[in-house]
Amino acid sequence: MSSALPSATPEGPRPVPSPGRAPAEPAHTPQSRREGLQEFLRVFDRIRIRPTRRGGDIPLPILWVTGPWEATSALADAFEERCAGTPHTVVAPAQDPPDERSAPPYAALAAQLWDATRHLAEHAAPGEAHLRFPLFAQVQWLLGLHVTEEGHELRDGVRRAMNQRRRQIKTGTEQERRSFWKNVRAYAEGPLPAWAAATAILSAGWADQLTTLFGLCALLAGPVIGSLHVLLLSRTWAGRRRYMWFLRQPYLMPENRRNQPRDLTGFAVRLLSARDDAAAAEPRRSREAAQANDEIERLLVNAFLEDLRQGFERRLWKVWRRVAWARTSYPVMLVNGGDPRLVSRIEEVRGAARLADPLLVVVTGPGERPGPASRPGVLAGRPDTAEELWDRWGAELARDRALGSVRDLRIELEAEDEQAVAKANSLPVYRRPRPLLAHPLIPWIAVTALVAVSLVRVLATATATCGPGIWRTSTGECVGVSEGGFEFAPHLAPVLGLIDRQNRAILTSGHPYATVVYFGKLTTSGTSQAGAYDPLTDIHGELAGIALAQGRLIENNTDGSLLQMRVVLANAGADFRYAQDVARETVRRAEEDPTIIGVIGLGESRTHVRAAIEELGRKALPVISTTATFDDLDVRVRDGRRVPSFFPLAPPNSRLAAVAAGWARAGVPERKVRGARTAKVFIDSTSTDLIGTDLGAKFTAAFGREAEPVPYRHARDFPALVTKACGQKTQPDLMYYAGRTAQFGAFVTAIEQSQCQGLTIMANDDVTQYVNDHAPELGGNQRVRVMYVALAPPSATRDQQRVFPAKFKTDFYRRLDALTASLGMTRLPRTHLPSPEYAVQAQDAAVALMAAAQEAFAGQGVTAAPDGPPPVVDRGGVLLALENLQEIDGDSGLVKLHGAADRRHAKDRPILLVALDPDGRQVVIRQCGKLYAKQPATADCREP
Repeated sequence: MSSALPSATPEGPRPVPSPGRAPAEPAHTPQSRREGLQEFLRVFDRIRIRPTRRGGDIPLPILWVTGPWEATSALADAFEERCAGTPHTVVAPAQDPPDERSAPPYAALAAQLWDATRHLAEHAAPGEAHLRFPLFAQVQWLLGLHVTEEGHELRDGVRRAMNQRRRQIKTGTEQERRSFWKNVRAYAEGPLPAWAAATAILSAGWADQLTTLFGLCALLAGPVIGSLHVLLLSRTWAGRRRYMWFLRQPYLMPENRRNQPRDLTGFAVRLLSARDDAAAAEPRRSREAAQANDEIERLLVNAFLEDLRQGFERRLWKVWRRVAWARTSYPVMLVNGGDPRLVSRIEEVRGAARLADPLLVVVTGPGERPGPASRPGVLAGRPDTAEELWDRWGAELARDRALGSVRDLRIELEAEDEQAVAKANSLPVYRRPRPLLAHPLIPWIAVTALVAVSLVRVLATATATCGPGIWRTSTGECVGVSEGGFEFAPHLAPVLGLIDRQNRAILTSGHPYATVVYFGKLTTSGTSQAGAYDPLTDIHGELAGIALAQGRLIENNTDGSLLQMRVVLANAGADFRYAQDVARETVRRAEEDPTIIGVIGLGESRTHVRAAIEELGRKALPVISTTATFDDLDVRVRDGRRVPSFFPLAPPNSRLAAVAAGWARAGVPERKVRGARTAKVFIDSTSTDLIGTDLGAKFTAAFGREAEPVPYRHARDFPALVTKACGQKTQPDLMYYAGRTAQFGAFVTAIEQSQCQGLTIMANDDVTQYVNDHAPELGGNQRVRVMYVALAPPSATRDQQRVFPAKFKTDFYRRLDALTASLGMTRLPRTHLPSPEYAVQAQDAAVALMAAAQEAFAGQGVTAAPDGPPPVVDRGGVLLALENLQEIDGDSGLVKLHGAADRRHAKDRPILLVALDPDGRQVVIRQCGKLYAKQPATADCREP
């Protein structure tokens, strides 16, 4: 029999006994024989018990038990009895086929291994998955594949046969069905809990970001997808990555790497060719047949050992393979009769692979085990062979590390040991307990808990109300009216908390106050224009501005005579989708709470906002919008009449378009921007968004016939539209953007990647925050010049000095910076900070409404009764005061709510054209309207 791995050190000559009387053999009594066999059985248990991961797996030797047949047979029975309940197999001597031509030579060894896999897969600890042998089964199936094609057509025939097998839905024989369901049990513990856990985690987030129904569907989809995955893996042909191992192992592979197969089909072709060579009967091909037979046998043994390695592999990054951690005993192969062929093949493959495997081979029989071939203690050679010697030394070292330097443990029995085996086997079997965390119920308990928590979260999202007066929508948002303290969005919590604390201070002070409703979009949704991850910097800024106005009133109210501003929050949801419903709730609150004097906010021009203004106007509730610019936002849809209690702070689209068109036609010579003769006007055509269609149409009309409207609905439309516009014979002089800030970045990128060179972009005021967040990139862009129309002066200190004279300079932005610092927001990314431009306009809206309330309250001439509640401001008086409010030098510009040419909008509100320097600094290059009352009017501003 061929030797196993050679020893790492030379054995040398055996010592020769000295002449004279031979040493006396120790006398063996029945008790000493029994104790000796018990010691041997204890050692056998120690060898086959798997160490913990900290102890590490060890290379297992081959245990040879020789002696009389009766004694070795009795001990083999004892071994089999001690291995009960754990993976083990008994291999009988291979039987030669009755007719040598009926089966190839490798068939006997293949049959032995097939029986071994079947018996090893039958035994497992209670509740544990059984061992599976997919690689070995694949080799067996390929060897039995019947393909009639030959030569160049062999590959196509193999592919068709493999595809036909994959199309076989139902298992064939009863044995295949049993194997299939055992595979299901073995593979269910990995993919099924993983899919269930992953979808449980995602469903909780999706229920918040999208819809509750989507979260429930995702939660239920996990087990379904996991089950399909398990059923797929359980088919013996499934798993492309699983069978790529055949392309990495050495047998039946060409030496030239260029000729190696690239897929399983190519490897199958080589295997079938070797099968045909091994079955060749011609004498002239006997050597070729023997080589092919040897390679197939090595491949069968290698696949068998690799299946065992994978079944016992313990890796931290594969901790989800729980069963590998739960297997606490090595599989045992009991070879009766001392058959050398299978054992020799196993040792040969082990030596070539240099990889440890978990198989403990025990050979029993009367035969003698040949000693291992001696290994040289010294590797010697000429200088030119030094590299070869070093490589050989490294190979021997790697082999010893993987398999050990001594491969055999030999135990010799005598005939008298037969009687002692039965008594010695009464020794209790030692078993290492399964690790607690490797219990089969642990992953299912964890996944069940995770799914239960996610289900509770999803159902809570679906059924629970968010708070008094606040309800949950189908998009998962909490909308409604909050008296304070409710956290609509986590990143708004610091500012919302400050407003709530100031509200409580006002109520506990006992001083008179008026309640102002801030009406905005305080939550996000995956179905909105800006998406679920909109940082809401505009809303964040408006809240900060309102908090500053509220705080300043508190600071200045030292004698208690100033009317304080209590703030109630009304969230209309993303894109103001629920504005009308929330407006009805606001009216109901106003009917119950006489301190509510008006509403500020509603800063976007949308159909839902117009419906909300109409609802609020039915009770004559004063409304000051912050940044909405649609001309007819106050027009009632049903009768065309206007809402008299609506006061827009921002200039209308008609004036913005006329001014912007005039600036575009005139150009900006000091910045080398020539007057535009042609323009492409990109218009957001979203049906519920009023700003894009209206502003784009008005700009087109004001610019003239050379302005061409280009409607779009989504950011994905820009590349095609811009390419078409820039691909014309003459590129446009100007592109005007009439859309939302969420899509402006995609618009600029599309122009950068187009054929247009040195193009000027002019955008509406909605892109203010995008420009603030990306000013350095936009300013340094040499291909595109960006200018935009702003409704408030830039927040940079240098720009304020250029715009405001010293005596009219505002300190608002300094106070805003102090506010963000006091709330711990200085470490937030720039894109998540409150927008200064929106903050200053919201503060001016609050200041205007409270100025009217203060005037109305002073005109009432009422005082609080002793120990009574503070007096209430008359809402009708506030509306009258707003209609006659004197002009205010606000921090965003002149605030004069009446007096415009159309008698419906604020007069002389500032309109600024802002450009960007290469370093990203924003510079006001043109102005219409007034930043303060005494500022001279600009002569070249066009009126609509």
